[in-house]
Amino acid sequence: MGAPAVSTSSVRHFVFRLKPGEDLLEGIRQVVVSEGLQAAVIVSAVGSLTKATLRYAHTGVWVVKEGFFEIVSLVGTVEPGGEHVHIALSDSQGVTVGAHFGPGSAVYTTAEVVLAELDGLEFGRELCPDSGWPELVVRRA
Repeated sequence: MGAPAVSTSSVRHFVFRLKPGEDLLEGIRQVVVSEGLQAAVIVSAVGSLTKATLRYAHTGVWVVKEGFFEIVSLVGTVEPGGEHVHIALSDSQGVTVGAHFGPGSAVYTTAEVVLAELDGLEFGRELCPDSGWPELVVRRA
């Protein structure tokens, strides 16, 4: 198997804060749409949640966790029609869990997010026969 195809581009950053009670993923989606971003990546996110919708590896089942959690990591690719986002959360005892992240969260005190737009690229999702999931497709804009 050869090396994967690689695309390069210039980058613009978008920095914003979500407030208590707001949905973290929905807030990211809103910025992507309102700013017309066709290919965005999550560069950084810090803050806390009281609710998170997670899908653990190889389950296909979404679960809602409630409590007080620090956002330890948030990474992913986002475009107007979809996203693939993973999160790591730590509870008050330092127990950390990581999973696929979905809509339906609630910010506790703050969520400070940095997105990067990959200029000249467009992301899309196409069903992959190997994985059975809609997977990332990168195109030149």
